[in-house]
Amino acid sequence: MLTDLVDLSVGPHGRRLVDLGCGTGEVALPLSASFDTVTAIDIDPDMAAIAERKATERQIRNVAWTVGAAESLDLPAGSADLVVAGSSFHWMDRELLAGRVRTWLTDTGVFGLLGGGSDVWDKQAPWHAVAVRTIREYVGERRRAGNQPFVAAGRHDDYLELAGFVLESRQYTAEKVWTADEIVGYLYSTSFCNPVVLGDRKAAFEATLRDRLRELSPADSHPETLVFHCMLARPKR
Repeated sequence: MLTDLVDLSVGPHGRRLVDLGCGTGEVALPLSASFDTVTAIDIDPDMAAIAERKATERQIRNVAWTVGAAESLDLPAGSADLVVAGSSFHWMDRELLAGRVRTWLTDTGVFGLLGGGSDVWDKQAPWHAVAVRTIREYVGERRRAGNQPFVAAGRHDDYLELAGFVLESRQYTAEKVWTADEIVGYLYSTSFCNPVVLGDRKAAFEATLRDRLRELSPADSHPETLVFHCMLARPKR
């Protein structure tokens, strides 16, 4: 997916990549070799610190890490060849940023929205049902997003089309076999089941989940077909 993203935007090499909501650098770092400079921003200082540490370990020196809201980013018009948001755009002011990204991009620039992976709420894999059952027991029946109930967001397409983008979507799949450790770690990284949401129920939640996963697969093997998607938004000419 990332290889296609580069090939369909800048080809062999580009000047500037901008990563909105960069998290721990899962997109910015592998793409950095294809650009002269990378501007990466995330509102969570701990996430940005992890990304910067990983960059140092890998001797990647062309990424400028910034802590702050994506909406606060100020870039010159026509300065970005590729802007990306990896599973983060729905947390942002999409109407505001769609318009700004349109001005940041070069005439041939691309805004790439990346997402997908494991979605336990779809219950496509057997372990998903186990996870959702356990989450609801310890957090409540309604899915949460941090300390608030989860509310389904509107479509990215609507904001991007209004801002003057033409859209193209691609889908990718990959097979993964999870262990219980990986499932627990993944759930703790989400907005609906992180340690803050669980509070003093965290230890009991984890013990129950591990027991149920062990019952589901004594071999600690939990397969899943992961689905990833990439939406390419190009300025309408």
